[in-house]
Amino acid sequence: MDVEVVRAKIKQAIHRVAGIEVAAISDTASYETDLGLDSLSILEIAVELENQFKFHASDEELSSIHTVQDAVTLVTKRVGVEVA
Repeated sequence: MDVEVVRAKIKQAIHRVAGIEVAAISDTASYETDLGLDSLSILEIAVELENQFKFHASDEELSSIHTVQDAVTLVTKRVGVEVA
């Protein structure tokens, strides 16, 4: 699995939880400001990503995720994804 696959899966998770079209989700989109997600939606996305990628993020790691790119960085770091 490469970083683009991770990015696509994260955007799909956001789409499933929040109903936002994948094409409308940029890598730099802020979960709260740009996407209008509340803390419960952000937590739902985090749990889905943990289940999908088979890892557990610490509270500190979760609190550091503010954008799609932050989530991509965390997942790639935790699951050893190949960066092309």
